[in-house]
Amino acid sequence: MDPSVLFDSVTGMVIVAIIFAVPIISVIAAMAIILAVVNRRHKERMKMIEQGMMPPPPRKQKGNYNGLLITGAIFFAFGLALFVAELAGGGKVDEGGFIFGFIGLALLGCFAIIRVARKNEPTDKTDSGKPEPPTLPPQP
Repeated sequence: MDPSVLFDSVTGMVIVAIIFAVPIISVIAAMAIILAVVNRRHKERMKMIEQGMMPPPPRKQKGNYNGLLITGAIFFAFGLALFVAELAGGGKVDEGGFIFGFIGLALLGCFAIIRVARKNEPTDKTDSGKPEPPTLPPQP
């Protein structure tokens, strides 16, 4: 066997491994960070309970859906640009423009549906947004 053929195949395998290693390591790192944060919060809450304090209830977070609007507009514009460019080129219609365009329309539709649902959602006037101070349990 020629050594250059073996070297070329090993080089190719290393390149493919490096290409796939970056996203895999990124996902593993993100999961480790999330696990560390959740574990730290759990330990803090357990320490508060051990000291006789009542930990505050978890915060209810309202989502901000402006990302859907922005992403949908970008995808729709990109798809429309691909579609128009393909029509102007005189070639057969490319599916890329349709794919991005319909993804953009779907995201814009999601934003509109969520916005309408949020407007129809009853608001709780009793909650001022400030957490109540923790209360101590009764001492025996």
